[in-house]
Amino acid sequence: MKNREVAAILARTADMLQIKGDNPYKIRAYRKAAESVYHLDEDIAILYEKGRLKNIPGIGDAVEAKIEEILKTGSCAYYDRLIREVPAGLLDMLAIPGLGHKSVKLIYDNLKTETLDELGEACKEGKIRNIPGLGVRTEENIIKGIEEIKQRGKKINLGIALPLARELLDYLQKSPLIETASVTGSVRRGKAQVSDIDLLLASNTPKAVHEYIKAFPAVSRTDYIEPDLVKGQLGREIAFEAIIVPPPDFYHSLVWTTGSKEHRKRIFAGFDRRDFEGSDSEAEVYYRLGMDFIAPELRENAGEIEAAIDGSLPKLVNAADIKGDLHVHSNWSDGSERIQDLAAAARSRGYQYIAITDHSRSLPISGGLTEERLQAQGKVIDALNNETDDFHILKGSEVDILKTGELDFSDPVLKDLDIVIASVHSHFKLEPRQQTERIIEAAKNENVDIIGHLTGRLLSRRSGYEIAVEEIIEVCARCNTALEINSHPDRLDIDENIARTAKEHGVKVAINSDAHHKKELDFINYGVITARRGWLEAKDILNALNRDELR
Repeated sequence: MKNREVAAILARTADMLQIKGDNPYKIRAYRKAAESVYHLDEDIAILYEKGRLKNIPGIGDAVEAKIEEILKTGSCAYYDRLIREVPAGLLDMLAIPGLGHKSVKLIYDNLKTETLDELGEACKEGKIRNIPGLGVRTEENIIKGIEEIKQRGKKINLGIALPLARELLDYLQKSPLIETASVTGSVRRGKAQVSDIDLLLASNTPKAVHEYIKAFPAVSRTDYIEPDLVKGQLGREIAFEAIIVPPPDFYHSLVWTTGSKEHRKRIFAGFDRRDFEGSDSEAEVYYRLGMDFIAPELRENAGEIEAAIDGSLPKLVNAADIKGDLHVHSNWSDGSERIQDLAAAARSRGYQYIAITDHSRSLPISGGLTEERLQAQGKVIDALNNETDDFHILKGSEVDILKTGELDFSDPVLKDLDIVIASVHSHFKLEPRQQTERIIEAAKNENVDIIGHLTGRLLSRRSGYEIAVEEIIEVCARCNTALEINSHPDRLDIDENIARTAKEHGVKVAINSDAHHKKELDFINYGVITARRGWLEAKDILNALNRDELR
């Protein structure tokens, strides 16, 4: 059982305890344990074998016993008991934006609704508005939230799908039965959310490959659909397909399976698969089609075919182009690492700089800094910078954009910082005009360098708020304000479409991790994928500049 699966059980335990109104210290303990396990560098099963579970921050005797039981059996009696006491549908309700544990419990206590469908019916019948403390607005938001959940279906975020796909790919590449293998489909294109994981395998022994796939530890079910196709499930809920082709067909099949339906329909029109047999690369397939090689992230029939024919495809940004991270949180606010440890981790990645951008004072729940603490943090950063010449820590802030468009710190305070990211963290339901004006006001401020996670979306949880995106981009272009691709896989905000529009208007983009833990610096790779999907080149990226150019 992987770290993320153990962490998920601990987090769901905390959710069920919170719905029950249990001891807040116990709830906090399970949440802390879930977070610690999720961020572990080592395999939790190995730590268990070595008797080192208690070395994990936040793991006490009670939680340690639960983790041991989970590792041995895949669950634990305490968790199973809570599932019987708290209907599973109540946990599904927590996915509705703005509906917290207290509200879910309040609704259940009054109406005994146990599923999203029952909750939706209660809303349509006007029952929610009559529950004290809720009202008509809550009822309307629940209806909208349920519709969003149904539209998303069972899609999973790239941050879950891609690591799983790579784990399975690594396993497959170790088999002598398989000559070549690749992740393919929407995961390879880097879509923010995908329906399943697709892999393409080159083998002359498909039946034996099927048996090999079944032996992968994370595979919970397989169906041998056809001689060249295996379908199944990874873990509890992630579908996968393994397509098996003869080795000579691998590269043209990879082009076919990677591209969107519209892309492959257009490029292969009038061709036969025999036209591509024996191709030794995807580049050769595109050459035979009369085109330049098209990167997987661009294969969406969004102008890339025309650009490939006339030789005008962009030279897409790569992870190696990134010289530093401009949005990182330390343990001065809601991060979990010391500044010097974040700096060391960034330096080990080959970065030239990192920006510490802890939250501002209006976010007390996130440990937002007062002006005095921000000044004190600056002195710590100065001292650390005096210790090295080849790496620099930038003094920054993720300052809150208030409801009026004013910023949470005064201009004199912001002026003294190296970098300022202005972000919305509250009042998500303002009218579109007011929300737009609020962000424009911040973008106009001469001390603001970057607008953070522009739309406020949380994939699988919250749609972005309604704003006039192009109008904001035009202001950013006039005021030399950059936009951020927030690389957290739950955000990926801005998306590829907004990124491409920003490029067209000459607006720089910063690809940032928004890391709250040193391991999360790796999130930046998801942002690079999004930037590539948005046709961005290194010259479009703020933090592709070296340290001197950036300053």
